Amino acid sequence: MKNFAVIGSPIEHSLSPYLHKIIYNEMGEKITSTKINVSKKDLYAFVNNHKNTFYNVTIPHKEDILPLLESVDYPAEEIGAVNCVANLKGYNTDWIGFKSSMSDNSIKLKNKNCIILGAGGAARAIAYALIKSKCKSITILNRSEKRKQVICKWIDRFGNYNANLNKGDIIINCTPVGMWPNLNNRPIYSGTISSNQVVVDTIYNPCETAFLKYAKNNGAKIISGIDMFIQQGLASINIWEKNDISQKVNFNNIKKLLEAKLC
Repeated sequence: MKNFAVIGSPIEHSLSPYLHKIIYNEMGEKITSTKINVSKKDLYAFVNNHKNTFYNVTIPHKEDILPLLESVDYPAEEIGAVNCVANLKGYNTDWIGFKSSMSDNSIKLKNKNCIILGAGGAARAIAYALIKSKCKSITILNRSEKRKQVICKWIDRFGNYNANLNKGDIIINCTPVGMWPNLNNRPIYSGTISSNQVVVDTIYNPCETAFLKYAKNNGAKIISGIDMFIQQGLASINIWEKNDISQKVNFNNIKKLLEAKLC
C-alpha cells in the first residue's frame, strides 16, 4: 500500500491526507496518508529520515526545506519554496494549483492589477503564477517591511511588476490569518473592496474565511482556497505517480466531498 504524508507546524488544520485518500479512491486505489507535526528544529531530522518518501509541505517549512533536499525542480528553485517532495526532490505545485483554480473559475489574470497579502512561500508561488500569466502589476502588502522588500526584490528579477496600489482587480490573501481555528480573524487590509473586484483566499479551512465573507458583503466575487488546494494536490500526485491523473478523477466529486467536510 502506498504511503503519503503532509508535514508542518501547526498541522491540525490540514486536510491533505483526506484529499490524498479521496483522489486515490477516485483512481480505485487505497492508500495511507498522515499528518506529521514537524517543528523547525526537527525539520532536518525528518527530511534525513524520510529519503524515499512522498509528502506535501505546509507552513512554516516551505522555504526552510529547500537546502535540506538533494534537488529542486526549476519552478520551485525560482520561487524559493517547496510544497511537494518526492524522494528528496522538491517541487512547487502551489503556483500550478492557483493558476488552474483561476482558470476553473473563469478568472483572467493577464493585464490585471493584483494585490497580494503576505510575503512568505505562498505569496511567492502566487506571484510566480501571476507573472507567468502576464499580469499587469503586483502590489505586496505585509506587516514586516523587511520581508516585503525581500519579495519585491525577488519579483524585480522577472520584470517591472512591482506596484503600490490601493485598489486592485484581484486581491489574494496568502497569509494564514483566518485559518481554522481562528475563524473570526482576517488579514489587515485597508484598501477598498467592491463589486468589480475578485477576492481570493489561499486558505481552504474554513472554506469561507472571515476575509471572504467581508469581501462578499462588499459585493466582490470570492474564490475560496478549496479549488487551489485540490489542484495543487492533483499536481503533487501527478509527480508522485509520474503520470497525468486528471482523466482518472472527477474534480467536482472531490470538491463536493471536501465541502461537505468543511462547509
